[in-house]
Amino acid sequence: MNLINKYNSLLDSPQVSENWKSLNEKDRIEKIKKFLAQNINNIQYDVIKASADGQVTIKINQSIPASKRGLILLEIEEKMKEKLDKGLTLWLEPIGDKSKLRNLRGINIKS
Repeated sequence: MNLINKYNSLLDSPQVSENWKSLNEKDRIEKIKKFLAQNINNIQYDVIKASADGQVTIKINQSIPASKRGLILLEIEEKMKEKLDKGLTLWLEPIGDKSKLRNLRGINIKS
């Protein structure tokens, strides 16, 4: 992984290629699914969205501790940038609040 420093923080973010933009969303999702199927970490994913601007949203179908989840997602994003397109950005689908106590008090958190 590349270290982040002040120089890197001032650079423009990589843009997706014209090849990625020319694919329809169904084809982009299929590419991401094939990539994730070859992934080494035996985690099941659903690809929710793969937009032309490089935003890829996935859902993890199992419980992973937060301390490990971030590192796994960063690793996947780095590999996606290497193998598919350098302008891709990986996002995890937001999950609603699972706290039973907050739900009993009637507090709703919008995601």
